[in-house]
Amino acid sequence: MYPWLSASLLQLQARVREGHLGHALLLKGMAGLGKGLLAGELSRIILCQHTNVAPCGHCHACRLHAAGNHPDLHMLTGEERSIGIDAIRGLGRVLGESARLGHGKVAIIMQAEKMTEAAANALLKTLEEPAGEATLVLTSSRSERLLPTIRSRCQQWLLPQPSPTMVLAWLAGEGLAANQTVLNLNQGSPLHTRDYLARGADRQRQQVLEQFAALAQQPGPALSGLQSSLLEQPEQLHWLHLLLQDALQLALGLQAPLRLADVEPLSRRLGRLGPVRLESTLAGLVELRRILQPASGRPLNAGLQLGLWLALWARPATGPHHDTIHSGDGFAG
Repeated sequence: MYPWLSASLLQLQARVREGHLGHALLLKGMAGLGKGLLAGELSRIILCQHTNVAPCGHCHACRLHAAGNHPDLHMLTGEERSIGIDAIRGLGRVLGESARLGHGKVAIIMQAEKMTEAAANALLKTLEEPAGEATLVLTSSRSERLLPTIRSRCQQWLLPQPSPTMVLAWLAGEGLAANQTVLNLNQGSPLHTRDYLARGADRQRQQVLEQFAALAQQPGPALSGLQSSLLEQPEQLHWLHLLLQDALQLALGLQAPLRLADVEPLSRRLGRLGPVRLESTLAGLVELRRILQPASGRPLNAGLQLGLWLALWARPATGPHHDTIHSGDGFAG
């Protein structure tokens, strides 16, 4: 179990042993905490045939759970784009059946915010009429997207964000060298930071930021390559966002810690472009990221929109600390 989840697991374990865990639990917290792992461990405790020492690790239920084929454990992983009504109805039917091992049933819905409206309404019916000893565990990093009626029928368990010190120590134990900048890039998420470092994304970030900064002073063929990279990996727009925020902060002379302290020279170089150009470019990026979201609900040529924004950034300034870029240029509506 991850160290930042240990306290929550012990508290939930105590609730199970005391019979104080309700029929529905919502584990909520930022993405990349391991809520699914916690839900799985909780199901092991609930299904163990020796409640007073659960999980014992030796009973038939614990052995089946460890093998991944416990007949009374059902899970929707949330790996699909959305969780539809058929999946929720199927889960409801299974929960309505008798437990195979006679010690309750557990259903886990991971990333529950992915439920469609119809699926959420179907789940609401299950929550209103819980079946026998069935326990429903939902996980969500965007619990505000769940129906209020679903949230109100669940015990809500907020998993706090771990301290940077704890995350950095854990990453070091995993053989990964990290720092506060890398945590900032991943919003403090321990698992996202681990994956970011493991796939070598930090080296790629340095290259993308250098390419973006170079465009402001010498537009050229690098623009199309950068555009392709940003289209393939939209998370890189977040990197640019943080870089522009740091550069603007320096341009304005604000005394505050930089978000990307490891590229401070780059931020200072961009800061010399002046706050007008930086602010308008940052505003354009905020709007770009907004309209590139699938939830925007309108057709969009992502490549065209991104290309327009990069072209404006690469357009030479008309003079020191003066710029012709406007946040609304290139965006309709």
